[in-house]
Amino acid sequence: MGADETEDDGADFLLTDSGDDVDLRLARLEALATRRPALLSAVMLRQNPHNVAEWHKRVKLFTGDPTKQILTYTEAVKTVDHDKAVGKPNTLWIAFAKFYEKHGDVANARIIFNKATQVPYKYVDDLATVWCEWAEMELRHNNFKSALDLMQRGTAAPQRPRKLSPDEERKLPVQERLYRSSKLWSFYADLEESLGTIESACKVYDTMLDLKVATPQIILNYALMLQEAKHWEASFQVYERGTSLFKYPHVADIWAAYLKSFVARYGGSKLERARDLFETAIKDCPPEQAKPLYLEYAALEEQHGLARHAMQVYERAIPAVPKDQRLSVVELYVSRATDFFGIAKVREIYETAIESEPPADLPEADVRTLCVRYAQLERKLGEIDRARGIFVHGSHLADPRTAKAYWDAWNDFEVRHGNEDTFREMLRIKRSVTASYAQMHIHSTAQIVEATAAAMAQPAAMPADTMAALEAQAVLDAGTRLPGFVSAGVIQQGQDQDRPGAAATAGGQQAAAAANPEEIELGDDDEDEEPAAAGNAAATAEDGDDDGADVQERAVPAAVFGSLAQQAAQQEGEQGEQLGALERFKRRRVE
Repeated sequence: MGADETEDDGADFLLTDSGDDVDLRLARLEALATRRPALLSAVMLRQNPHNVAEWHKRVKLFTGDPTKQILTYTEAVKTVDHDKAVGKPNTLWIAFAKFYEKHGDVANARIIFNKATQVPYKYVDDLATVWCEWAEMELRHNNFKSALDLMQRGTAAPQRPRKLSPDEERKLPVQERLYRSSKLWSFYADLEESLGTIESACKVYDTMLDLKVATPQIILNYALMLQEAKHWEASFQVYERGTSLFKYPHVADIWAAYLKSFVARYGGSKLERARDLFETAIKDCPPEQAKPLYLEYAALEEQHGLARHAMQVYERAIPAVPKDQRLSVVELYVSRATDFFGIAKVREIYETAIESEPPADLPEADVRTLCVRYAQLERKLGEIDRARGIFVHGSHLADPRTAKAYWDAWNDFEVRHGNEDTFREMLRIKRSVTASYAQMHIHSTAQIVEATAAAMAQPAAMPADTMAALEAQAVLDAGTRLPGFVSAGVIQQGQDQDRPGAAATAGGQQAAAAANPEEIELGDDDEDEEPAAAGNAAATAEDGDDDGADVQERAVPAAVFGSLAQQAAQQEGEQGEQLGALERFKRRRVE
């Protein structure tokens, strides 16, 4: 027995494996496949143990095993660092507490929530969410008093020896800053409004206003609660506090609710007060939010005030709203003026709107629309000439290539009410406008091209003084540099006399000029003037003129006479040297 036991020690198990344990191996493989998600989750958490989403996924893997889920939640809340967390760590505590609540263990859920409120979260909103979830759990179990107590605990201001600055308070833990959480206060106000009394709810809202943690929606909720309780003046006071706390654009909803409630409550009994409210509302209102206020103001004047005041409000509204909304205001203005004042006021409105100047002007497309409508109105009244004049006035804003509807309307008008002369005048104006817009397009394109060329030609890093020096040097080097000027090779007198290298440049240009076979060479200005003066004196003495006029003579260049000059030179060569004018006069006298 001993020898057999010594020999069969299992060392050769792998060599003598007969494969009878297949079932065991399959069972191990199935167990490994079953554990695969948990193993992958463990690998992911080893890579980043502060990933909140991965911890939630790991808890779901153990669904049906409460013990492992509790252990996983416990490990998660101990492992996750709130400064390094990816996600919101407070969701782990909330899910942990809801797990106990789901299984009916409310006491342990309260313990978890209590521990969660002491965790140093990174943001105040995370802690406020924990308090709200705790209170909601109490509400689900009908513990209304406990929920109110929790909210009172959470919003209690800490006792401090002095008031801290915002920077100092920002460095405190989140538990010390929780009392300024708008989310927690809003939930507390909702609970007091639903479970408490009107006095307790007002106290909560007033505390929020004092702490300046109220939002415009909280102001609206507070005022609506007071209006439901028929405390109208108290609600108006809340609106007043809200308008003083907020500025545009956040205060726009408060003003809209305030004005609507005030007009619905008092109507025209307190008209002056309502006017003051509207004037205050539109005083600092941006153009994007001004239109509803002006329209409500005008409606108030129409119903309870004076029509003349309503017209003034519409007139003020046109420049106060954005350009794209002015046409609709003008249309409403015209409609109301037609009902109250008639055609004279309507004409004034149309003319003012069409001829308005910046910053109260309308877009060109809207001006064309008003011109067409104004002309149609005059046509209905039988004022054909006035309608035609309106079309002529608006034609300079209507490019025929883009404003085809305007010219079609004018064309239809002339077909119905015009004649051959008026139709031709319309066509002439259309051609003129088309030419003017085409010319404007050409000029604008040319200006753009010139500006682009100048920007490309100008060196970016060249200082201003250096540029001026280079421009002056370029003028000296190249002579006349005018746009579109092509040099003929002629050097301007006195330009290059003193510049170094001028002789070489001049010689090159003279050679280029001599290459022109048709050029006429004139004599210099410094020819001998004495023979000419003598000849003039002799001519004057012979003619007997004593007026003392100094007449100078100069030999005509031979190039003027062409071939005739050559023949004359040959004849004079035969006779001798060429004689001047004075010598010829002397010889004639002798002869």
